[in-house]
Amino acid sequence: MVPLRVRSSYSLLRATGSPAALCRLAVTLGYATLALTDRDNLYGLWSFLAACRREQLHPIVGAELSETEGDRVVTCLVKNIDGYRNLSLLLSKRHAGELDVEKDLGGHAEGLFLLGRDRELLEILHQQGVQVAADLGPRPTEAGRSLREWAKLRGVPAVATPDSALGKEEDQDLYLLLRAIAHNTSISRLGEVEPPEVQYVLEPPSVYRERFAVWPEVIGATERLAAECAFAGPAFGIIMPPWRHDHEGEAGRMLRLKAYQGACRRYGDDLGEPVVERLEHELRVIEEMGYSSYFLVVRDIVHRKGADGHRIKRRICGRGSGAASLVAYCLEITNVCPIKHNLYFERFLNPGRTDPPDIDVDFAWDERDTVLQEVLSDFAGHSAMVANHIMFQPRMAIRETAKAFGMPGSEISRLTKRLPWLADRNEGSLQQRLEQLPTLRDQDLSEPWPEILTLAARLIGIPRYLSVHPGGVVITPRPIREYVPVEYAAKGVPIIQWEKDGTEEAGLVKIDILGNRSLGVIRDAVKAVQRQGGELDEMHWNPEDDQRTRSGVARGTTMGCFYIESPAMRLLQQKAGSGDFEQLVIQSSIIRPAANEFVREYVRRLHGGAWQPLHPSVGDVLDETFGLMVYQEDVSRVAVAMAGFSHARADGLRKVMSKKDKELRLADYREQFYRGCGERNIGAEDIDRVWKMMMSFDGYSFCKPHSASYARVSYQAAYLKHHHPAEFMAAVISNQGGYYSTMAYVSEAKRLGLTILHPDVNRSNERWSGEKRTIRVGLQAIQGLSQKSMARIVTTREQRSFSDPVDFWSRVLPAEDEARALIHAGGMDSLDTGGNRTMLLWQWASFQRNRTLSATHTLFPVRLPEPPPLSPPDQRSRLMREYGVLGFLCDYHPMVLMGRLPGGLVKMVDAPRHVGRRIRCAGWLLTGKLVSTKTGEVMEFLTFEDDTGMLETTFFPEAYRRAAHILQSGRGYILTGIVEADYGALTLTVEQVSAIGEGARPRPGSAQL
Repeated sequence: MVPLRVRSSYSLLRATGSPAALCRLAVTLGYATLALTDRDNLYGLWSFLAACRREQLHPIVGAELSETEGDRVVTCLVKNIDGYRNLSLLLSKRHAGELDVEKDLGGHAEGLFLLGRDRELLEILHQQGVQVAADLGPRPTEAGRSLREWAKLRGVPAVATPDSALGKEEDQDLYLLLRAIAHNTSISRLGEVEPPEVQYVLEPPSVYRERFAVWPEVIGATERLAAECAFAGPAFGIIMPPWRHDHEGEAGRMLRLKAYQGACRRYGDDLGEPVVERLEHELRVIEEMGYSSYFLVVRDIVHRKGADGHRIKRRICGRGSGAASLVAYCLEITNVCPIKHNLYFERFLNPGRTDPPDIDVDFAWDERDTVLQEVLSDFAGHSAMVANHIMFQPRMAIRETAKAFGMPGSEISRLTKRLPWLADRNEGSLQQRLEQLPTLRDQDLSEPWPEILTLAARLIGIPRYLSVHPGGVVITPRPIREYVPVEYAAKGVPIIQWEKDGTEEAGLVKIDILGNRSLGVIRDAVKAVQRQGGELDEMHWNPEDDQRTRSGVARGTTMGCFYIESPAMRLLQQKAGSGDFEQLVIQSSIIRPAANEFVREYVRRLHGGAWQPLHPSVGDVLDETFGLMVYQEDVSRVAVAMAGFSHARADGLRKVMSKKDKELRLADYREQFYRGCGERNIGAEDIDRVWKMMMSFDGYSFCKPHSASYARVSYQAAYLKHHHPAEFMAAVISNQGGYYSTMAYVSEAKRLGLTILHPDVNRSNERWSGEKRTIRVGLQAIQGLSQKSMARIVTTREQRSFSDPVDFWSRVLPAEDEARALIHAGGMDSLDTGGNRTMLLWQWASFQRNRTLSATHTLFPVRLPEPPPLSPPDQRSRLMREYGVLGFLCDYHPMVLMGRLPGGLVKMVDAPRHVGRRIRCAGWLLTGKLVSTKTGEVMEFLTFEDDTGMLETTFFPEAYRRAAHILQSGRGYILTGIVEADYGALTLTVEQVSAIGEGARPRPGSAQL
């Protein structure tokens, strides 16, 4: 007996078991072969094939194919590569809404076995010469008897299938939950939208043999059919994106020409020996490995020409390991010189590398979609984006399960909004973990929550839906549907059914086209500087050599600067105190979640602390990073030096750390590493210490070329901030990205000595604008003001400025909430001689009344009644309303809205004078970062500010447990704690915290105030 119809949890919301669990179950039950046949997809193909290899199972590749309209389902089993291509095509047609079951199955069944229960469909397909089999299911039935008789008459095999959708017998309740989620209904009402259907679990072969003893030929037919399915998964090799002009080696010749032309632009016409030698070496390796077309395709994407034949200028950041290539630098795909910064090309491409590397290119965030559409259009039918497989995480699992239990949305939100992401990292049941979370200290988890949380815990890790990878694009020489099934994301872009690991396993080389808001910031700031007459020669712009910029980086005054603005990065810059580019490259790599202790050691060694090599066998391999493993490639280099790994094996160790299924694969590497070190007489204590450092790269780390590329962007941003602060901060806020809120960036602009000008319907553009020492608030900051209204304001005033409120309202016709928001934000102050917002509100109400009364007339009246005497709003009311629609105050800090504060408070700007002492201060909470201690306790680093400065704080576990449930960003607190300094970086270790009165708290978004 061979299980020919088994669904995994990749049959989205239709099955419960993972491919790995099903393979283990199959082996436990005594099977040697297993078919995975998920509904309308091959999402889990590579997980399934990997699990089969581990369990020494023979895989049968297949899928259930269902009608878009109708309820007929056919199971397709792959016999050979032709069958695989046909299955991929059929699945693609199914998701494109193009599938005609009778016609397409008849025309694309070569290399496939088709199993079904619909006799009419089987008859049609049989008449077309398709290899079909009658699927009798997991047990003899009356319907099965009739189908078997038909099969006998036609000479068609009748087979037994498990028709399994459960990972284990007790998954019935989990299956019902999945179906309720699928229909967005409650479990109790599921029967109203879907008739109940028995679900089966895979059972031992003996059970099926016993059941079908009444039809003895069925088991034999099942085994014979399975034996013909010898296909064990696609083996494409490496599939390069094709360069359309590549004929008889033209790609290699063209790449050489373009590389040398670019080198002359970068280095001048007299190329030095190091450049020529490096170029020749790289070009030879690229040509031998068949990557010439890949480089040219990426170059064409980056340097696309417009309709006029001229290059479209786009700001980019080529990053990842590809930034180690001098060829990529000369093609202007990357922006960091690999010779100057000692970047090794072999990290990206070497003859021993068997997996496909990729080139990552960041574009400005608002240009990325255009670039993607250009690529997908240029390579239509041969390109698609990579998918992301979104799994149930704790928050999603709890929310969806509670909905299925009929819990009110407000009660669900009260819990899930306060649930941090690290809830799934500790031991114990989900309820026990939640009860230990300080943020949920006052949460009621009585019935039915225990039942909900028990079921939700089983949901975690099950696939929920497909989304689009942030930027991975695959381009294939033959139609892409021949390699992988393609479907369409909600926004209409084609996506393959595999995520990035599966894509790589298949040998499909992806190009990452990613969006980066900071590139938009730099683009807009540079344009603003140039528009105002500033000079900035970008081809020879070396901000890392600028002393003012280096000084700013050393002080950590980099709020708003890409990748170096987070509290942790700014504190590290202050501790390092160098502002040096090479050190920033190290810092952007070493500051990873699992490497806190190594960060402290780096700072100590940077300041002259003594250190020894990681081990004598490592030698000077890590001298550049003070004997610490900082970059991904350091893991490989140490494995070679200490354990005698081959370079290919060492690179495999580096790569496996970022994989989802790393645990099993990592065990093999660990065993080999310990054995190799032992053979070289390295002590167990040294091996443990080095392995622990390697494990700090688990899941999140950079290679040096990537870090250098990011550091380059960081320095460009830092240069602009320290030389052109108004233009830069306006661009930061306009591009609506970064680590902090708009309010925090407004505060930073004020600390830089800039004046924030209110929005103004006659002067503000949609985006913020900066010039000299002032920043004008953009219309985009006004909550509730639509995109259409913003555009109408700008285009209407281009014809003629607005002369008074009635002129503005008559020509722009804002909605009620928009008009009020504009008034509260100060956007119409300049249209009233006294800037009296009470008067403006009265005039708006009168205008609305008169417009209603004159609705039948052609022209609106231009005169309003004589207003009564109206006093402007008191300052507190005016500021509360302004904060309500802007989320910040132009002239003040929101702390002024907190009312009278206790005496004896220390201003944050004065905190450095109190190092080692306990202080009390008032602060506005900006942002925070949760972390776990070594013992698994939760603590948090929080950033507060007042009207004088910012202060980074530490809430250790005990303090955090007491305060977590009252901490919310965007409100004020009284903090008590000890001021501490570490290598010049200042923090407050908080002992006590209390919220400033709830009644005084302003509410962003309250446009109706």
